[in-house]
Amino acid sequence: MGPFPAIDVLLLELNKRIFTPSGVTVPLRFRPAHHNDRAQVVAENRAGWTPVDRDLIWGEPDGYFWFAGDVTIPEALDGAAVHLRIEAQFGSVMGRSDPQCLVRVNGRIAQGVDGNHRTVLLTDRARAGERFEILFEVGTIEDRRQLGFACELVVHDGLAEKIYYDLRVPGEVARLLPEDDGRRHAIVGHIEAALAVLDLRPGHPERFRQSLIAAERHADAIYALADAASMPRIVATGHTHIDVAWLWRVRETRQKMARSMATALALMEAYPDYRFMYNQCVLLDYLEQDYPELFERIGQKVDSGQFEIEGALWLEPDVNVSSGESLVRHILHGVRYHEKTYGVRPRMMWLPDTFGYSAALPQLMERSGLDTFVTHKLSWNDTNRMPYETFRWQGIDGTKVAAYFLTTQPYTSTSIGTTYCPDLKPTHVMGAWKRYGQKPVNDELFLVYGHGDGGGGPTREMLENVRRMERGIPGCPKVSHEPMRPFFERLLDKMAAEPERFPTWVGELYLEFHRGTLTSVAKNKANNRKAENALREIEALAVMASIAGHPYPRAELWELWQIVMLNQFHDILPGSSIGAVFDDSDADYARFFARADALKSQLAGVLLPANSRFACNVLGRSRGGLVETEHVDGQAIERADGRRTALVRIDAVPALGAVAIEASPPSGTLSVSTEHLANERIEVRFDAVGRMTSILDRITGRQVLMDGALGNRLQAYRDRPAQYDAWDIDRSFEDQVWEIDALDSVRVTETGPLRAAIRFEWRYESSRIVQIVSLEADARQVEVETFIDWHEHNTLLKAAFPIAVNASAVRAEIQFGHVQRATHANTSWDEARYECSMQRWVDVSEPDFGVALLNDCKYGYDAKGTTIRLTLLRSPTYPWPEADQGEHRMRYSLMVHSGDICVVTEAAEDFNMPLLLLEGGSATAAPMAGLLGLDGKGIALEALKLAEDSDDLILRLWETRGVRQTARLTVPVGFGEAAETDLLERRPEALSTVDGVVELAFKPFEIKTIRLGRAP
Repeated sequence: MGPFPAIDVLLLELNKRIFTPSGVTVPLRFRPAHHNDRAQVVAENRAGWTPVDRDLIWGEPDGYFWFAGDVTIPEALDGAAVHLRIEAQFGSVMGRSDPQCLVRVNGRIAQGVDGNHRTVLLTDRARAGERFEILFEVGTIEDRRQLGFACELVVHDGLAEKIYYDLRVPGEVARLLPEDDGRRHAIVGHIEAALAVLDLRPGHPERFRQSLIAAERHADAIYALADAASMPRIVATGHTHIDVAWLWRVRETRQKMARSMATALALMEAYPDYRFMYNQCVLLDYLEQDYPELFERIGQKVDSGQFEIEGALWLEPDVNVSSGESLVRHILHGVRYHEKTYGVRPRMMWLPDTFGYSAALPQLMERSGLDTFVTHKLSWNDTNRMPYETFRWQGIDGTKVAAYFLTTQPYTSTSIGTTYCPDLKPTHVMGAWKRYGQKPVNDELFLVYGHGDGGGGPTREMLENVRRMERGIPGCPKVSHEPMRPFFERLLDKMAAEPERFPTWVGELYLEFHRGTLTSVAKNKANNRKAENALREIEALAVMASIAGHPYPRAELWELWQIVMLNQFHDILPGSSIGAVFDDSDADYARFFARADALKSQLAGVLLPANSRFACNVLGRSRGGLVETEHVDGQAIERADGRRTALVRIDAVPALGAVAIEASPPSGTLSVSTEHLANERIEVRFDAVGRMTSILDRITGRQVLMDGALGNRLQAYRDRPAQYDAWDIDRSFEDQVWEIDALDSVRVTETGPLRAAIRFEWRYESSRIVQIVSLEADARQVEVETFIDWHEHNTLLKAAFPIAVNASAVRAEIQFGHVQRATHANTSWDEARYECSMQRWVDVSEPDFGVALLNDCKYGYDAKGTTIRLTLLRSPTYPWPEADQGEHRMRYSLMVHSGDICVVTEAAEDFNMPLLLLEGGSATAAPMAGLLGLDGKGIALEALKLAEDSDDLILRLWETRGVRQTARLTVPVGFGEAAETDLLERRPEALSTVDGVVELAFKPFEIKTIRLGRAP
């Protein structure tokens, strides 16, 4: 058995002497309260509260409770270091604690309390007769009841604590070293010698203290053995990862933030060498609103250097589903917040817990002055181990940034999985070095430590462990307790000095896990896309209105952006939270769309002539299209959900302009029956159960579908992942598949002249699926508008299109560009990529012929060979049993093209952002002829806004095809100087303007931010 059982027994006895009960309990009173009642409860008289005894039953999901009491120091504790010890039925669930408490002592917030932090300092040197008033603010999350709640005074023995950790920490190192390692035996020998002089007999405090002093000499000998000069170095920084929502609501996270920060601040007072990092602006902003006292104290610790602000994003968002412009705003507002609030300029993209990383990120980082990307999540891959942990990451445009993967894991781990919230012990430090795969390249690593998600972050135990490893323990990497940023600056210097030693990873960082997050809780993803599009429209209209003299609605736009960014958090947008989170999200979006619609109407009222209706185009290119209207004679149509409306055709609307609605005649003919749909460019045929049997491209004469295959084939799959229900689609999902072919009805709903359409309705188990398949005159794409009333669980729904082309890869849109992904399984990397992300389209093509699948709210697809399957719905049952139940509305479109991806991008943009119908209200406004000119094939205008710090005009442009090209920008009237800036609207580089035109040269997928100054 070795020496460790005997050592452990004695160390356990010594541990009991660190905090010893005094026998003094704190009488408590209790009351439940609403979470908004804080100010009232803190100020009120507590005499009428319910007395607490051991039989008190309390606690409930999403509950909020208060306990109060006071205690007087007795004579026996005079001069002692006295702490409160809290007794509750703490539960540890998924890395967090329940209940969680915030403790006030004499009216001042002292600390958070949870299952990992149960003691609170009252006084380092008690005075007999001194009185303390205690108030606990307590939240519960789980559906379980608490029995009783109590606290007592305990006496802290600092010397006993020191000797305990002096011995225990090297003992933990020793037991991990091989049995034939001399360092193991040397450490154990000194521990045994220390314990041999330790006198644990009760009743004589001075005798015990002297034995501790004797044991200390033997403990010090361990650290004199240290082989630190030959060991790697591990930089450790305290942190607590807090999910903004997950198994709790955002309002509970606001409390979690207060508790965690209060605990961090309390530990900084007790441990001046403690270094802690935090990063999410939104939670710091909430803290300022809810607990200004804590917020102010954090600012003081930032100034002193103990509290580090790093990580540039507003929060930690999903970066597969969020749009490119949304990601720009997360960086823009994150950097500005930290600069304004703390005078700190963050330089890192900190995304430890997000479910895969878009290849657009390197360019966004470089153009925002961010130099390092950090995560650990790729260690969760279910198939392949990433070959590097310290490397350069190259994005789709060729930009390279430094990337670092955390390697922390227990030393005895046999998996590739790592963590960013360990309860730091020597095993994690030793494990971080063991797991690191590039030892010849780099011998200095980084880790963060601390309980996350309301677990309160680092603990006294972790800080004591760090102190011992800083001293140096034989066989253990030398730990340096530092802020995060200096480590990465040293790493960047090393990568710059020795570039050939650090490899490059090209393209996306695909997470081989959690593939279902691209689809779960479809309504939230639809709301996100709709909200992102609405903001793009409103900002463009606001710019046009500001040029016309209307005040730019900065405050209103910022409120709308905050709603969108909050709901892009990486457990909200991916659909991996409890139902109450999505109730809140629904309410957020309802508020968003009400405000957005009102703002659109207000802006249109000052932009456009009164008593008229206009089709408005907020894109950077002229276009026509169909406009939905109920006020102008047009073609009557029926939507898939049964709504009746009408369409009119507008031939051409200038870029960033508007024209009065006057119906234009169609340019082609249409033919329709319940079995076919055709115009002069394309013909679609259907079988008896509504599936497409033929899609003929009349321009080329080619059949789009594979011989004998069916298109728009709706299929349901058993979807029961082995581990994380809402997160995962397992490879085995295809083991059971059911054809959706119970066609209840089919009828022609439109015969033209603008478009023809057929309505299909199917039954599947307890669900109903309605599709309106339509074809516009002169179009080369078939639209499928879908309404689903879904009542299935653990079922995955896909729509399949087997395409007759010769291709071994698809192209899928990501933010500001697209990627190619193999559709075969030649390698394990290809095989693992069986469910992938996209933005608005996925395409399979030959050089001169291709087929793209466009969508208005979907993000997941799979492709095998040249069969593309669009993932329409999932219905997981954990953590929300009713996820995806009920009504869903979506549109997708199959588009035939001639190989030019620019055409696909523009069609997807039109599909998602059709012409706006606006009603004018101004007595003086003139029709809008177009704000600016943008001449350049494949150059898209992603955003038009006013600058954050002035009334200059900001344009976000990007190259869509992946080729080098030039464009000509005609500057709007009233604007003069032009400059290219970074994404933060800084570092301007002047551009030459000749006769009001700016020549722009684009590299493949390049993003340009153009700033136009107002003319004097």
